[in-house]
Amino acid sequence: MKQGVLVFCFLVVGLVTVCAGFYIWQMLGSISLSIHGWIAIIAGVVGSFLLGGGLMALSFHSAKSGHDAKVAEYDPFQSPK
Repeated sequence: MKQGVLVFCFLVVGLVTVCAGFYIWQMLGSISLSIHGWIAIIAGVVGSFLLGGGLMALSFHSAKSGHDAKVAEYDPFQSPK
């Protein structure tokens, strides 16, 4: 149930964001982008998703492999034994 509500909330926020962006774009009037502009926008969006996905994958890998536990046990202010 909680997962369904969470997915619904994300979908609503995404839909509102897309609609607001489209509305603002229409309010700006006739703006034309060259092919270079479209390529830059698409590359930026795809690159952002790849970077975010890669960083999330690294954080999940770090949590599952035990690297986080090793760092949590380390105390730099503790005297060496």
